[in-house]
Amino acid sequence: MANLKELRLRIGSVKNTRKITSAMSQIASAKLRRAQQAVLAARPYGERLDEVVAGLIERIDEQERPLAHPLLAVRPVETTLIIALAADRGLCGSFNGSITRTVNQSIEDERKAKRGTRLLPIGNRAIQYFRRSKHILEQHPAPTPQTLLTLAKTVTATAIRAFSSEDSDERVDQVVLYYNHFVSVLTQRLTVVRVLPFVATSDPDSAKSSTSGTPFALAPRYEPSRAEILRHLIPLAVESRLQQAMFNSLAAEIAARRVAMEAATDNASEMLADLTLEYNRERQAAITKELMEIIGGAEALKG
Repeated sequence: MANLKELRLRIGSVKNTRKITSAMSQIASAKLRRAQQAVLAARPYGERLDEVVAGLIERIDEQERPLAHPLLAVRPVETTLIIALAADRGLCGSFNGSITRTVNQSIEDERKAKRGTRLLPIGNRAIQYFRRSKHILEQHPAPTPQTLLTLAKTVTATAIRAFSSEDSDERVDQVVLYYNHFVSVLTQRLTVVRVLPFVATSDPDSAKSSTSGTPFALAPRYEPSRAEILRHLIPLAVESRLQQAMFNSLAAEIAARRVAMEAATDNASEMLADLTLEYNRERQAAITKELMEIIGGAEALKG
């Protein structure tokens, strides 16, 4: 049974911890609304851009697509560049662990299949986890609202350069992104996206519908050429997908931290109630013991 001094110290420690977790939960709640708005604001642009690019690609024969743009070239996979998007800090539940464990398993699977991997960790937690890897291409801190757009441009340029390299030792055959997709405050879904070679994800029928709505619809004309438009739009679409993944990851991190800190605050409150009850019992037992000793001494003096 712990003595009163130890219990008082533990109660004070738990109270301080509860103040910290409660403050972190409130800060995360304040940030979460802005992060959700950023996710929703970025989504229409990315979806519409994918529709436009999909419409252009669908009008090109599958065999001719690599000639239309090198980022459409599908090659046998010998080396994969893995982009692991995590956070700079912890205290957000399984947010970071789910990414690092899944990426680590993927690396092991690629090794068993005798295929190579290269890493591009984003976020200090991913960097620390993979710091001993010999195959890190480059690394970056986790995105913030101020650095997200610049970071997406940098990572896009690196991925395109690695995919398009003429040096067989430096070239990768596909680029895969691992990140947490924001679904709701309580749900963050681990998502794996193949960034390169570029594959249109929108429904091609929706892209064609704009030219088939009237009986006199004409085949589209492109100014400049279709190849020139694709040369500009495909890297832009890759960057847009990375931006949306980063916006989702940022919102998912804040939501995960809010939920984790709320749970920690509730646990601290329960622990504080148990410790207070134990402290009161110990204090009552100590007072009773002192009273018994006083009464016993008084009776001894009477005798």
